[in-house]
Amino acid sequence: MIPEAALASFIATLFSMMNPIGNVGVFASLTANQSDDQARRTAWTCALSVTITLFIVAWSGSIILELFGITVDSLRAAGGLIIVLIGLNMLFNKSGHNQSPAELEDAKSSASIAVVPLTIPLVAGPGTIATVLIAAQQNSSVLSKVEISLVIPGFAALTGLLFTFATPISKRIGVSGMGAATRVMGMILTAIAMGMLADGLKVLLPGLAG
Repeated sequence: MIPEAALASFIATLFSMMNPIGNVGVFASLTANQSDDQARRTAWTCALSVTITLFIVAWSGSIILELFGITVDSLRAAGGLIIVLIGLNMLFNKSGHNQSPAELEDAKSSASIAVVPLTIPLVAGPGTIATVLIAAQQNSSVLSKVEISLVIPGFAALTGLLFTFATPISKRIGVSGMGAATRVMGMILTAIAMGMLADGLKVLLPGLAG
């Protein structure tokens, strides 16, 4: 089983990385031309896609790491660095870590946006994938992966629920409210990611620990 402190850290990091509250406005913008039924289907298709994507990462990520010869500590350091950069972007409320303005504009005209860009890279982006992959590698027992797999659909369902009511939520919270939520999550992410980066570097560069 995953230690309580590690599980709590994983839950906090995953929630901040997925950022369902901050992404409500993006979802509302991308689905502005859809009917209520279409937007609802898009929201829950996205939630299902997020679940499947992160399940694959949690249960098959080790095969990918072995294929490329990547160690847990190098992954922890690299993942920490990626999440630090994403956290800083969120702290300053910049959306470039999710998609460029050109990609966002192109997505509005796409027939199906539930998988791209909503699932990848918006909700299950590089930072989210790195978070799940690192947790699965650090806690590689079957029971630990089951615990991780129970957290994933919970947050995916929350994301689907918030996206379902994206329009009224975005109107009620407003741009400033969603921006504040994103900044808070960015600060939490940066703090957690610095610890991940430091732990990885201590093993890769033992001189830093001495």
